[in-house]
Amino acid sequence: DFSKYSRLPSLPTVAIEAVKLFHDPNSSNEELVAVIRNDPAIVVRLLKAANSARYGSRSEVTDLKRAVTMLGRATTASLVLSFSLARQSMESSDYLEYFRRFWLRSFVQATAAEVLASKFGSPAFRGECYTTNLLSGLGKLALLRAEPEKYVQILKSAASKNAPLSRIEKEALGFTHCTLASALLKQMGLPERCHNAIRALSDPEVMDSEADREISPLIQVTRIADATASLICDEIPAVAVFALREAIEEIELTHGFSAEELIDQVKDRLDASSEMFDIDPPKMPAAGDVLQDALDQLSRYAMMANDELQNDAVPAELLEENGRLKRRVEDLLQVSRFDALTGVCNRAFFMQRLHEQISLHRVRNQPVGIAVIDVDHFKKVNDSFGHQAGDAALKVIAETLKTTMRETDVVGRYGGEEFVVLLEDASPEGLKIVGEKIRSRIEESIVRFEGKEIPVTASIGLAEGIVHGSDEEFGAQLFALADAAMYRAKKSGRNCCVVETTSPEHPVSPARELCLAATSSEYPPSGLSSV
Repeated sequence: DFSKYSRLPSLPTVAIEAVKLFHDPNSSNEELVAVIRNDPAIVVRLLKAANSARYGSRSEVTDLKRAVTMLGRATTASLVLSFSLARQSMESSDYLEYFRRFWLRSFVQATAAEVLASKFGSPAFRGECYTTNLLSGLGKLALLRAEPEKYVQILKSAASKNAPLSRIEKEALGFTHCTLASALLKQMGLPERCHNAIRALSDPEVMDSEADREISPLIQVTRIADATASLICDEIPAVAVFALREAIEEIELTHGFSAEELIDQVKDRLDASSEMFDIDPPKMPAAGDVLQDALDQLSRYAMMANDELQNDAVPAELLEENGRLKRRVEDLLQVSRFDALTGVCNRAFFMQRLHEQISLHRVRNQPVGIAVIDVDHFKKVNDSFGHQAGDAALKVIAETLKTTMRETDVVGRYGGEEFVVLLEDASPEGLKIVGEKIRSRIEESIVRFEGKEIPVTASIGLAEGIVHGSDEEFGAQLFALADAAMYRAKKSGRNCCVVETTSPEHPVSPARELCLAATSSEYPPSGLSSV
């Protein structure tokens, strides 16, 4: 019975009506504007948003109707809801810190959902995902307002026991905040698919019902967004990172999308939106560090699971039927280290290997080398042949690099169309040879897609040097040199190599360019611009 929570003034009428109008295909922008005008504070916020760096137009927006038209119905409804929820969450209270945590987590989850939904293309779906996830924690807000002392104790209990909040809620209340949020949103008249997606967070059987299969994308996005928010904001990152990996594996996106990329994009959007919502975004470290911290905790749990005296301290969600975590940890470590699309090392694991090599080569007094490889005209490949063709090209290039390099070298995907290689026994002369070998092998590779052969080339920057200074400083300098060399290769006409050297006496040497543009084939490749 949720009757004592249903009277809760958790959201103003303006916000609820705006969300209802967004979901009503027969409603107009004029109706939405008329509803929003009833809350002057929201009007001011929307105008501020329309003129912000994220949504700003070329000229100042001073009219609400123009702001709504410019932002679009989906964004407008999401912003109205966000502003209203933020205002309710930040009201003065003895439990203000808990309200702030609630709002921040809701905002992180909604932002993650928006990032994920953008992969599906539809602005309407993006707005629906944002709204659903922003409201998924409404049950927490209801409980904090109705029974603050009791619910704060539940929150503290979950934190002290390293237990999922939903389990402690069920033990203490008989239901979860997700179930309560679903019931409240149903009473408010929001679409069934939205409150069912929230209910599915604590009731997986929702996915099994025939009626809910059509909303599986919304449920999948909500699951991933919730796990992302848990990883960033909650107390048990080991549980969250496992849930995040499992959820990402299940969702079908048009091209590879890793947990690291998701966290980085969420961080960027939080930073861009913080001023608009008058919040301090969480001081998030790099995505690789966030994931590594979670994996470290997971590994500690694995060791504890093998100790009968400590076994009870391991969250039940992580235990196998036989009470062991070893296989799960090994599988997760494998997934966490390699790029889902290409199979080479991901950015975080590559950087880890780079720092390991720097430490080792400092002792040996041997040079460390690195190559940065950027695919030429990659945007043109995507625009001309589609993103799946671009994915096919990345796979071919990754395979070419793996077969070209030695077993002792480390190949990674740094992001987008950029690959990196960590080179053993580097020397300026050796880098020239390696760079040309990589360049020619990529040029000779064949990318076949839907009966077409797509020509590909790459610009390559290489750098080497004897370790000096701190490991972190040397690694950053070496990578920056290779990256700058790659851009010099781009400016030199692409499909060529540039080599840089660093040393204590000469931190940056003059670039030794090896511009070996193809002469036996058309360049730029047919159909691609020289940009």
